[in-house]
Amino acid sequence: MIFLNVDATTQITITWLIMTETAVMRAMLSWFVVCLMSVGPASAQMVNSTETVRKGRDLAAIACANCHVVGAGQPSARVLVPPAPSFDSIAKRPDTSADALENFVATTRRSLDRPTGMPNPYLLAYQVQEVVTYILTLRK
Repeated sequence: MIFLNVDATTQITITWLIMTETAVMRAMLSWFVVCLMSVGPASAQMVNSTETVRKGRDLAAIACANCHVVGAGQPSARVLVPPAPSFDSIAKRPDTSADALENFVATTRRSLDRPTGMPNPYLLAYQVQEVVTYILTLRK
């Protein structure tokens, strides 16, 4: 608490501002802790749950469907000629694994050296994991 020798109104205003800033800082700290708890380690967070698969499918329909068939009933047509492999065919490849898919999405980029490389999908790590989880569920 700060005390100034001005008048009671000024002292109350300054005290209120300090208390308000403290409350805001506490709220921000609480929000930050909640966010950290919700993120957790990637291995613990990305379980093969129905919710993760749904999020991966929905995200793939937005971010990947211009080039890939991501699933049955896809609302948009592919624009890439020749088309990129379907998620179903990727899932059924013998060398497909979560690590291989995550690495491919994170490192394979179109460039002057690789004009046919995959464009950057601009996905965050957890989003890549959701899409990868969805792709792996297509194995049958």
